[in-house]
Amino acid sequence: MVKRLRAELTLVSLAALLSLPSAAVAQTSLPASVVVDRDMTPAAGVADVLAVQHLLASVEDQLLPVRLSDTTPAKSALGIAYRIGKWAALDLPQDSFLMVAAHEVFGHGARLRELDATGIGYEFRAPPPYGDGSAATSFDDGLLRTASRADRLAIDAAGIEAQNLLADDIAAESLARGSLSYRSAWLYAESRIAGLLYIRSVSPQSEPGHDVAAFLSDFNDGCFPPACTPLESQSLKHRALLMLADPMLAFSAYAFAAAYLVQGRSSSPVPMIPLPHGYGYLPAVGFAMTPYGTELTTDHYLRAGSRLAKVSVRFGDTGTARAWGVGVRANHVAGRKRVAIDLAADIWRQPPIDSSTPTAALATGGLAAATVRLAIGNTQGARRVGLLGEIGYKSSGFVPGERLSAGPVVRIGVAVPLDGVH
Repeated sequence: MVKRLRAELTLVSLAALLSLPSAAVAQTSLPASVVVDRDMTPAAGVADVLAVQHLLASVEDQLLPVRLSDTTPAKSALGIAYRIGKWAALDLPQDSFLMVAAHEVFGHGARLRELDATGIGYEFRAPPPYGDGSAATSFDDGLLRTASRADRLAIDAAGIEAQNLLADDIAAESLARGSLSYRSAWLYAESRIAGLLYIRSVSPQSEPGHDVAAFLSDFNDGCFPPACTPLESQSLKHRALLMLADPMLAFSAYAFAAAYLVQGRSSSPVPMIPLPHGYGYLPAVGFAMTPYGTELTTDHYLRAGSRLAKVSVRFGDTGTARAWGVGVRANHVAGRKRVAIDLAADIWRQPPIDSSTPTAALATGGLAAATVRLAIGNTQGARRVGLLGEIGYKSSGFVPGERLSAGPVVRIGVAVPLDGVH
């Protein structure tokens, strides 16, 4: 028997925030970091999707100008029409397909690979404006008869999890650089808003294979009051609105619609709250479906120069107990000359992932990992090709992008600079 998970991700045209101040920012080239690990987890796969997008954007910007002459009002209007047409014909289908590929291959597919599922296959339709952009993942669903409750929920939620990771990577990259490119801005907004609209689309009439409907069904299976509080679709929809409490959505709307489409700038500054000694701070709120229930996240970014630290505090609703987690990500915490070291650490209290029914029991878990980046060659600065390796250990439990089961965290990759392409 084959089970299909279908995703129909709606695209939203974001209005320009023309009242925001304008400032010129020099475009800094984006590296293409290609990463692999054993299961091509969401964390590794999303990084590769972003690398492909950076490469496509770099080649396109070399071949096609971002801005035409705007010496007169008529020419300015022509430039705006040109950029809208370029986006609709080229950028929109590329980025929509990449987001859907992340949803299916490195979302649902990654969780299925982790469970050693068989018969995994993907079906993609042409992206907009050339098609409806829908996609589906199929697999032999015999494993669902022996999978834990957390495994089933992980499969259901994995597509939107991958979209959120894609946006998270764009946010961290842009905040570290201090600027947001027009292509990254659109992909960020598309990933966040499409996930929100997908959650909001769930209804009693949802077709079989609707990820969110499946999530609600698996969450409520065996969840009986008063020991467990079922999750209603309206409650899930209301909680998902917290995804709008994200300042990066406003920044991405401005960077794409106002700075790029109207003003013809390839990037826009990413403002942060100034703190003493040159630090910048930016808070954000997020929402996610997880393998144990729903989760509210508060993210706190702190930047000093090109160094960026992110502290995430997670609050989970399991239906029976309150889960929580705290995570820290920091880049360039140590190193010299050719070597830079990034660190990641998490600790949490969650229901055990091997439980077959809702439980109020919580287990403590953690993750610790270090990423070493080595620049090779004689070229200086960002033009160096880099090798990277990540190693660490994670206990049993959920951290976005990682395997649910306990085990080592091992990834290798290469970072290719794209400045030569521009």
